[in-house]
Amino acid sequence: MKIFTKLTSLLLVIAVFFGIFALPVAAADASAEDEIVDDPIVARMYVGHNERYRSLSGHTWIYIENLTDHSIQVGAYTVKKGKGVSVGTFGTSLADGVGLYYNVEAWRYRNYDVTEYIHLSKEITQSQLEIVSNKIINGGTWSYILNCAYFAFGVWNSVPGKPLIFLFFPTLHELQILLYMSHGAGIAMTVPKSDEIFKQIGKGDDAFLVVTDPSFVEDDA
Repeated sequence: MKIFTKLTSLLLVIAVFFGIFALPVAAADASAEDEIVDDPIVARMYVGHNERYRSLSGHTWIYIENLTDHSIQVGAYTVKKGKGVSVGTFGTSLADGVGLYYNVEAWRYRNYDVTEYIHLSKEITQSQLEIVSNKIINGGTWSYILNCAYFAFGVWNSVPGKPLIFLFFPTLHELQILLYMSHGAGIAMTVPKSDEIFKQIGKGDDAFLVVTDPSFVEDDA
């Protein structure tokens, strides 16, 4: 236990170290984006983390909220105006198996108290949304090593903002988010209908969505 505690502390220090030095770069990139006049803000992106029992298990995902008066594309999913979509990878806890899913978190956490999970958020422009969308539709990798946070942090870091380092352990991901003073509790996610919950099949131009059963084999992800 002492060895695990020391390892956890060391990894957290490493995360903070790299996060501090990454911030100026992200800020510089953000300034460059401000110079693009015809690149309006179109969405707000969240990275959410749920670790209800402060254990070795947890779940990290992306939620994208449409801020425009028209539909936008997020991966293989079309988000209507005023709506949003959650995107995340799952392993063996979903009946349909390993893969990339849309709206599972929005359905699963619909009755959760806002204090049961945390998030960071940032507004993104049209060009940034295209980068994020491309990252999503070509992502979806999941394994016991490259878990849900690997996908979520990869999408989050694909555009400028507060950096997050993938360190495998859910507790370290939670602590990274909590280190930022701008973190918040809960996300007001659009609750999907039963036919708006999907699994992505394939990647890139070959990707398509199939309606999926959001039921969980086990309640731990």
